[in-house]
Formats: sequence, structure tokens, C-alpha cells
Amino acid sequence: MTHPKDHSPSPPAPPRRSQRRILRKLMTALTASLVLALTFRVYIHELTGVPTYEELKRHERRLPQHNLDLPFPEGRHGRYVKFVPYAGYGWNNELQDIIMVSQIALLADRGYVFQPYIWSQNPFTPVVPKLDWGFRSSRIPLNAFIGGPISGNEPWTVVNSDHSQSRNDSAAPPRSVSYEWWDVVCPPERRVLVDVHETRKELGIEWGAPVRDIIERWADKLRAMNDTCVEVTGDRVFTFFDYGEKRLLSAWDVLSTSPVLSQLTWSPFVNRILHRNLPLLQSQPSPPSSSSPSTGVSRDVIDGLLAVHIRRGDFQRHCLDRLKYSSEYNGWNSFPDYPDVFDPPSADSNARAESYEKHCYPSLDHIVDRINLVREQWFAQTGKNLDRVYVMTNAKGDFLNDLRRRLTDPTTAADATPSWKSVVTTNDLSVPLYSKELVSFPYYYIPA
Repeated sequence: MTHPKDHSPSPPAPPRRSQRRILRKLMTALTASLVLALTFRVYIHELTGVPTYEELKRHERRLPQHNLDLPFPEGRHGRYVKFVPYAGYGWNNELQDIIMVSQIALLADRGYVFQPYIWSQNPFTPVVPKLDWGFRSSRIPLNAFIGGPISGNEPWTVVNSDHSQSRNDSAAPPRSVSYEWWDVVCPPERRVLVDVHETRKELGIEWGAPVRDIIERWADKLRAMNDTCVEVTGDRVFTFFDYGEKRLLSAWDVLSTSPVLSQLTWSPFVNRILHRNLPLLQSQPSPPSSSSPSTGVSRDVIDGLLAVHIRRGDFQRHCLDRLKYSSEYNGWNSFPDYPDVFDPPSADSNARAESYEKHCYPSLDHIVDRINLVREQWFAQTGKNLDRVYVMTNAKGDFLNDLRRRLTDPTTAADATPSWKSVVTTNDLSVPLYSKELVSFPYYYIPA
């Protein structure tokens, strides 16, 4: 006797109406998410007070070299190079790397693709939190900080065979272009990727190589390539160790005579903050500088002013790490003719720790003693007096109040040391609300 095969019943297919309902719900949820994300991006700046820098972004878009119809070596057939950006580090770190890779681009006869100041590369977070519970922009246009050729504001100066300088020479290197223009002039299908790690092996760049060799070998390679759009990938060309060791000094002869430094200027934003605060720093009003407050850079010396950079806050932890790794002075601070040389004792661990603390995270007593010593040394060398102090710092109010009192109150001075007429700190600067994020940059500008 045969039996028919047992077929389990299949579950009924959902009605088409039910499928459409599910699809509508998914589309509604997706649309709501997009609207929420766009609303967040639009209003997050208003909620946090962080500027959008739309004016500067428009300025960068309107740079004259952002034109596909320009003749070679610019335009659609121009020669460009983009490097792996620094991101999430302090301004000093990012500016240092921008200077170094733009020098490579200049020597390679390629347009440098300048990066914004980047705290976060996440495109969905236009604003990021700070350690002090405030907020900052995840990306700030480079033109908020610096002007000159690096940020695309003027051509590079060409040194002719007769040692004269020209900015209109047909052999002038291509001008710098923005990240945004790179995507236009160098779409993905035109880009040639150059991996940092593979190229180091190819060029014979070993660990601990003189930094000048790194610059010149990379420049030679990029100049010899016929490809118009080159993107350096995988890692940054220069490591923290390249910047932190004495072999960085080998690059000084190249950089000190380069338009990368000679044409470097601060931005109109930074200049306006400086000129707005000059009365705080001067002993008496001075005649207007020949430079424009909006675009020029004053090279005037503010007589009698001593600028001091004092790092506090999380820098204490950083200094403990420097002791752990037996770090030396940062590379550019290691010139042998500098008066302050860091040579910590190697045997006594307590004395070694004290030496690192004194140089990296000094106490208030050490700071006051050092400031007064510098004044004495300056007078002995020049016969000129220093009577005012400008303190560039992230320190809080109590520390700064104590420092100001120790320097200006004659009753606290030891050994009849004369008091200082005034002490101005970063916190005393008058800065427009839209420029709050830039407050640290004039405090680098003033001692420059």
C-alpha cells in the first residue's frame, strides 16, 4: 500500500498591502532620521555657540587657482599632491606638519592640497566636545589661522638665477588648493596612491634618518612622477620622533631660506585679535603700524614685553610620559647655541624626575624665578629693561592670580627684586565671540 508524501504546509505569503505598509514605515523612519541629522547640523552651532566659518569657506572656494581652465601646471591638468592629514592634535603639531609637507610639495613642483584644522574626521559631527566641557568645531578652515601661499592666498616667490625674486615667473610652482577643490580637480579615478610605508623602503629612509634627507627624497620622487594627482596614503610622512629629536635640525638650512617660512603670515582673523589687544601689551600707545590690521602682519617689536608660555591642565600627565620615555627637548628647541639646554642627570632617579618637572611642568616658584632671571640676563646683554609680562596659558584663575600677585606686588619679591608693571594673560584678551576658538593663536603670534 502506498502513501502520499507528507508535505508540510508553507507559511502564507504576507499580503502585498502588508509589504507596502512595512516599506512606508521604513521610508518614514529613514526620512525622519535624515531630517533629524540635518536639523542637528544646522542648529548645533547655534546651540553651542561654535562658529560655522561660512565666510572663510566661501573665501577658500573663490581662490583664483580653483579654476579648471587655468594653464598647466594648474587647472584640470595641473600637478597636485595631497598628504595624510594630522587630526585630533594641538595647533602646534598640525602647523608643524603642514609646514613640512608643504615644503615637500614646493620642492616637487606640485600644488599643495592644504588641510583644514581637524579635530574629528567624522563628517556627521560638525561640533565636538572639549576637555573643559565646552565645544569646538570638528574642522576649521586653515585660512582662519594663516595666510600666505600655504593656505592658497598668494603665489610662491620664485628665486631667479640672478637671486632676484619674482611671483609671476612662468616657472613658478602651482598654487596651493583646498581639500574641497582636490575632489573637483582630482576625482578618484585620476588619483595615484603612494603608500608611505612602501615608499620609505623604496627610498631607503631608515629609522632615525636626518629629516632633511626625508624631505629631499620625497620631493625627488614626487617631482619625477608624471601622474598629475598624487595622494600619499597609509600614514603621515613625518613621525613624532622625527619632530622630537635633534636630527630635525638638519632641515633648518632648507626651511630657513624657503618661502614656506618667509612668506608665512597670520590670517586677518588673528591679526584683528592682535591689533584689538595691543593696548594691553604696550606701555604706551604707539603710532599705527605700516601693516593693515585686517591683512598685514606687524613685524614691530613691543619694547619691554616678555612673553611666557605656561602649559597646565592635562600637560602634567604629558610631562610624566616625557620622563618615562627619557624624551629630550623638542627638535627645534635643540639648537646647541640656545642658552637653555636640557641635560637631565642619568643616575639619580629623584634628581632626574626633578629636572623633568622643572623644565616641563615647573612650579609657581620656578616660574617666578625664571621670569626674573630672564629679565636680568636680557638687561645684561642689551642694556634694555623688561617691565611687562604676557602669559600665554591654559591655566585657571587661581593660578594666574597667584602668578600676577607674585610678579607685581613688591612685598612678595625676594632679594629686593623689582616688581613688574603689569602681567597680562590669555584670559585678559578681548576676543569677539565668533573668534573664541582662535584665542590661542594670537598668543603664539605675539612672541613670534
